[in-house]
Amino acid sequence: MDLTNIFMIAMMMVAIVLAVAEVLKKTFNLNTQYMPITSVVIGIFVGLILWPLTDYPVYIMLIAGLIAGLTASGTFDLLKAAKKEGEQ
Repeated sequence: MDLTNIFMIAMMMVAIVLAVAEVLKKTFNLNTQYMPITSVVIGIFVGLILWPLTDYPVYIMLIAGLIAGLTASGTFDLLKAAKKEGEQ
C-alpha cells in the first residue's frame, strides 16, 4: 500500500467532508473556531462509513479520513481568508 492510494481516497472524501461540515455549521450555528476539529472528526467518521465499500483495512480508511478532514479544514480556512480579503 503506497501513499498515493491513501491520498486519492482522501481527495475524494474532501468534498463530502466540506459539505457535511458546512451543513453542520449552518444548522447548529457552530462558531468558526471549532470548524477545524469538526472537519477532522467528520473526516474520520466518513472514513469509517466508507470502509465497508472498499478493499482497504480500517486503519487505511481512518488515515484517509484524517487527511480528508485536515484538507477540508485548510480549504475552509483558505475560503474564509479569501472572503475577508474580497470584502475589503
